[in-house]
Amino acid sequence: MPVLTDQAFELQLKKVLESKESISSLSSSLVEALSSNSRTKKLTAQRFLQLTPEWGLWKKDFEPWLRALPEWPWPVILYWISIQKLSVTLQEKDLIKKSLIKQNQLMCLAKGTGWQSLFSEVADLKIQARNDMTARIQGIRALLFEELHTWKSQRLREQELKVLARLRKKFPQDLDIENEQKVFKENQALEKMQSRVRDQKKHVKSLNLTDEKSELPVGLRHSLQVVGEQHISEFYNLAIFCCFVEDWEWALKMVHQAQPSQSRDWLEVEIGLKLQRYVDVLQGVTAIEHRWSLEPETFFGTSYIKAQAYYGLGKKEKALEILETLLATRPQFRQASELIQLWKTST
Repeated sequence: MPVLTDQAFELQLKKVLESKESISSLSSSLVEALSSNSRTKKLTAQRFLQLTPEWGLWKKDFEPWLRALPEWPWPVILYWISIQKLSVTLQEKDLIKKSLIKQNQLMCLAKGTGWQSLFSEVADLKIQARNDMTARIQGIRALLFEELHTWKSQRLREQELKVLARLRKKFPQDLDIENEQKVFKENQALEKMQSRVRDQKKHVKSLNLTDEKSELPVGLRHSLQVVGEQHISEFYNLAIFCCFVEDWEWALKMVHQAQPSQSRDWLEVEIGLKLQRYVDVLQGVTAIEHRWSLEPETFFGTSYIKAQAYYGLGKKEKALEILETLLATRPQFRQASELIQLWKTST
């Protein structure tokens, strides 16, 4: 593979070397090349630095060069000095440190190798660099989770799935993300099943089932209870199953026996809405606001459910006021927007 080189710049460097001029006369040209967007020019400058035969040539001009140039490309220069294993005097060491501090580039020492033996600060700088990187990663994670909860509260499943994919790619071992994926699949399955049940009911009008509550056979209800008692952790999934078939009474019984969790609390109030137990729903919402107040989406989710409960109790003006406040804060909340339009057209 041919070596990439900037021929014009290479001739300029060669001319200075052959004329025995001071290398410091090339300082501005080298710095410009090392900072250039041109890959060939940058490689030519790096190769020149690596092949310069005598460090003595550099030591002679090092201090005035360093003092004269406020925009040294420090990562490149420090790397070059390091791999050449060039000796640095105490005076030069002090000058490097002062220049780095002045240009706010001291962290460059943490990214190189070998500088710990010269500068005692490097160990702490490496720790700080790791902490800064961790903080940036956690910041990205927090922003993605905030976006995820936004789409989840609005039940925009396609956007929610995209954010989950990004989270999974960036944090493949994160258990919280794994749990979010599980919840997403459960919600998606529940919505699909509810949609199928509604479609089926539309096609059996002659049986007059549309106004009746679905109810599992007594024997099956008993079997579900037995399974839950044998495996306590399954009560939540059993409640989901009852929601699939719209046996809301038994779904409520199952969820009441489920282990405490945020998902359990939200499912309980959703089932309460289906059963039109609006006072119980408001009590459940209050409990959620107390237990999960630090979750970013709690306010939006509880407001949406609270509005439906007040509307069911006949307090329509209060319900509309809650939704209007919610939409003023989050105008893209599609479900709230559709619900408020429905209520306004029906009054």
